[in-house]
Parts: sequence; structure tokens; C-alpha cells
Amino acid sequence: MDTFVLITQYTFVITMLGMAGSTAYLWLERDGIAPEYRPAATVAGIYTAIAAFMYWQMWTYVGLSGDIQPLLDLPTHVRYIDWIITTPLILLTIALVLDVPSKRAGLVWIVIAADIAMIIFGYFGELFADQPDKAFESWTMFGLGCLAYILLLYIVVGFFSESAEDKVKPVKKAFRFMVIFIAIGWAIYPIGFLFGMSDLDGMKVARELLYNIADLVNKVGLALVALFAAKAITRDTQIRSAMRDL
Repeated sequence: MDTFVLITQYTFVITMLGMAGSTAYLWLERDGIAPEYRPAATVAGIYTAIAAFMYWQMWTYVGLSGDIQPLLDLPTHVRYIDWIITTPLILLTIALVLDVPSKRAGLVWIVIAADIAMIIFGYFGELFADQPDKAFESWTMFGLGCLAYILLLYIVVGFFSESAEDKVKPVKKAFRFMVIFIAIGWAIYPIGFLFGMSDLDGMKVARELLYNIADLVNKVGLALVALFAAKAITRDTQIRSAMRDL
């Protein structure tokens, strides 16, 4: 168990450094992509910077001693402060990459509202889970959070995909990857919630490990997909311009 705990504690450091490194890369590469995609790179860099700071906060709390107690005592609200800020920015990044038309702007706000509702329900679900007499309330909050996630996914897949249909190939490919991050990557968080419902300390530690890996893959992965799509479009545009000048 001591080794498992220590590995989990080190993933807080790895995730923090991964978020910080991706922030630097996004902002350094921002000026090298087409102007219409720079806002997406900026927003992606903002949410990875926020996540890096929050992981620094969590790392300073759990430490690297191999002691399980700080992991078990990690305040619930710390992660949710991160998520309630960063996940709407992730969805905004997708909308900026797709350049969602103004007539669809209302859907962007709906999907962000569904995301915030999902985070709030999840927070109270975990909060009630720590109280033996609040099991019904905990599962109710969990169920409502899952419904909000389904609504979010329905809008992203059903309506955002319409905005991707008339885009160039790199954007279409990037959007497919983004949907995978939302549909599969974000589904890991309810699994982590279920781990946290267990009375076993090992399952609670596994939840923190799962959350750390999911955050790193989902946040950094989606940001890099958006950036690489913008770089591909910019490169193709530059090649066409150079060929016209020959």
C-alpha cells in the first residue's frame, strides 16, 4: 500500500508539471498559428495554467511522504474549484476551434450551464457520501450529475458536430478527438465517484490516482489537439500562399 500511495502522490507532481508545461507551450506557439485560432490557444493555456496551480495546491497538501492520511483527508472542494472553472473553458475552447456561428451561441451557453450543473451535483454528491445518513442524497446528486453530463454530451455530439461539417479536414479530425475526450475521458470521473463511495482506503487512493491521470490526459490532450489542428491549417495556408507567389 505504501508504494501505491507514494505513486499516487507523485502523480500530483507529474500532473502539475504537465499542466504547466502545456501552458508554456500553448502560449509560446500561439503567435505562430492563424489569427482566428489564437483565442482557442489562449483559453486552453488559461485552463491548463489554472489546473497547474490547483495541482500545486493539492501536492503541497498530500506531500510525498507515502503517508496515506493526507490523501484520505484531501478536501473535496479543492478539485471542484478546479473543475468548475476549467471545464467550461474546455468547452469554450471547442466552440472557438469550431467557430460556432452566432445562431448557435445559445447552445454554447446551455452546454456550459449543463457542465456547471454537473460539477455542482457531483460536489454535493461527494460531500454527502462522507455522511452515513446521507446516502440517498448522495446517490440523487450523482444521478442528477450524470443527467447533466448526458445533456452536455448530446449537445456537443448532436449540435456542435453540425458546425464541424463545413470545416477543413484538420478541424473535423480535431473535433472527433475532442468528442472522444468528452465522451470517454470525462466518463472516468463518475467512475472515480463510485470508487470514493467505497469504505476501503485503497479504493479512495485509487480514485485520486484516476482523477490525476484523467485530468492530465483530458486537459492537456484536448488543448494539444486544438493547437495541432490550428498549426496544420496555418501550415497549409502558408504553403498555398507560397505556391501562388511562384
